[in-house]
Amino acid sequence: MAEWWEEQRAALVIAHPGHELRLHHWLERARPLAFILTDGSGHTDRSRIRSTSAALARAGARQGPIYGALSDRDLYQAVLAGRRETFASLVDALALALQRENVDYVVGDAVEGFNPGHDICRLLLNAALMRIGPVGGDRPRNLEFAVNGPPECPAEDRADAIVLALDDDAYRRKIEALRAYPEMAAEAERLLGDHGEAAFRTECLRPVHYGLEIASRFAHPCFYESYGEKQVAAGFYGQVIRFREHIAPLASYLGAQRRAGT
Repeated sequence: MAEWWEEQRAALVIAHPGHELRLHHWLERARPLAFILTDGSGHTDRSRIRSTSAALARAGARQGPIYGALSDRDLYQAVLAGRRETFASLVDALALALQRENVDYVVGDAVEGFNPGHDICRLLLNAALMRIGPVGGDRPRNLEFAVNGPPECPAEDRADAIVLALDDDAYRRKIEALRAYPEMAAEAERLLGDHGEAAFRTECLRPVHYGLEIASRFAHPCFYESYGEKQVAAGFYGQVIRFREHIAPLASYLGAQRRAGT
């Protein structure tokens, strides 16, 4: 018997190509419309969108209209320069696409304070969903998954969550998808080292209980600030993205845009 979520129209909204592999079994069962904010090029300027396109195609998922819209450098430069209209345009496009496709529920990156792109992606998704309710009727259900952390689902969220315990066949297909994605090999090894096999044996899509106020979602200073300092010292980037200086003002701007109805 199909689960409720297999009979509804799903969307996946992620910051970087490769995140979809954390949810491979859900991907092949839900076959969502996939939106990807960046091309995953990082500081190497080598896009990994092609590998994600192949993974999505094998799983039967579709590409959405926002698909590798920015390079990682473009994203970071827009944040550092305060070009918030770039993100407002993405919110508009995402809200319009979710409405046009009659999406019932949407799954996206969780806020973890691990990577600024992940947290920005969540802000854009939450802002887009906030716009849908007042103008377009019912708002799609909003779910998240941990990109960096373990696939944990609090007991109080389980009634509204999607929790998948992968059997041997589903786990094998997931590992095969990882092996077919060479750009994610090091990241997969890191996650296995941090969380063990459970990081890939379980998939948890939990309900989102927050909007644009995300400061309390992680410890400060967050991981990406200390990591960014190392990247700047190595010469990969020229400036560190900091939550209070760069991300918090963007969240405030998106909230103001919503209140103004623009």
